[in-house]
Amino acid sequence: MMLEDEEFREIRTTRRAHRSRRIDAMREWDSGIVDERPTKERFSREFKKAKIKRIKDPVENIGEENCIEGLVVEVHRRTCEVRLPDETVTAMYRATTSKALGEFPAVGDRVLVGQVNDGEDVGEGVGSQKYCVVRVLPRKSELKRPGPRDSFYKQQTLAANIDQVVIVASVVQPEFNYGFMDRFLLAANLNNLPFVLVLTKMDLLEGELPESIRDFASIVDKFIPISVKNGEGLEMLKAELQGKSSVFSGQSGVGKSTLVNALVPDAGLETGAVREKDGKGRHTTISSSLFDLPGGGYVIDTPGIRSIGLMDMDAESLAKIFPGFFESDLFTCKFSNCLHVKEVGCSVLEKLRDGRLSKARYESYRRILGSKD
Repeated sequence: MMLEDEEFREIRTTRRAHRSRRIDAMREWDSGIVDERPTKERFSREFKKAKIKRIKDPVENIGEENCIEGLVVEVHRRTCEVRLPDETVTAMYRATTSKALGEFPAVGDRVLVGQVNDGEDVGEGVGSQKYCVVRVLPRKSELKRPGPRDSFYKQQTLAANIDQVVIVASVVQPEFNYGFMDRFLLAANLNNLPFVLVLTKMDLLEGELPESIRDFASIVDKFIPISVKNGEGLEMLKAELQGKSSVFSGQSGVGKSTLVNALVPDAGLETGAVREKDGKGRHTTISSSLFDLPGGGYVIDTPGIRSIGLMDMDAESLAKIFPGFFESDLFTCKFSNCLHVKEVGCSVLEKLRDGRLSKARYESYRRILGSKD
């Protein structure tokens, strides 16, 4: 009898072990990890050997000819809102889709959407939606940021298929962050995207613009000072955005949501004041969203962020392309591996010594260079 009990315990343990080994693709997706193999294991109640079953790509069941192309206008944890020719639908993700893309779809992506259920949508859970994203079409451009420390993906795409990067900064409250702007300018240059600097809260400016802001404004593609309160610069900005796909980003508290509300009357974004304790902004935008502009074009509003991804750039590449160091982007240092620190024949250090290069610009470079160590 004792032997039978031991055998029974062994069977129960084995069954529990089998159950824990089962691979559920969407559970893996939920934890931020997509399995290397698009397979799952099935176990029978009779404790037979596991059967391996390949997880089919959704397009195999639906058929590409039955899918319709759409535009991702908002993303959630498990689903995204996709604008189709006649309606906007909620579509769930598939593990195979995110595996092929290397990450989840982003706002601005063109995707193929297929119908997987006949009924109505009943929630955000996986399997509860009528539609699913079966494929993400190739992107013409993208803007990335570092992913969370515990994320499976090292970088996350803030917006895709954009024509220009519009960075919103403020004169005061919070103060202009030179290093933050340089990182965005570098990211825009690497993707061959025009960079537009929008400086808000001009009504709070007393006297002339600080030298650091004037210096940075001199190297961007377009500089537009704005005051939403009195309407200064709004018409100039609207003309710049007309007919284009523009990504709006910036630090928290610079007035980005207030600006989007002024440009898109029905946007209805939540706004908030800066904290009195440290002068920094509060997060009011929690996810990227796409808004149509009156007269054509659209803006993609992204959450206020503290950094932008330059993870794939090495120190020598950074030294060669840092904005504002070389006229016409022509590298003029004596040695090709010059890092502009203490090298002989460095034209950047020479410009710094004779005042042709601002100290703020060089210090910003050194901070970014230090982050590459």
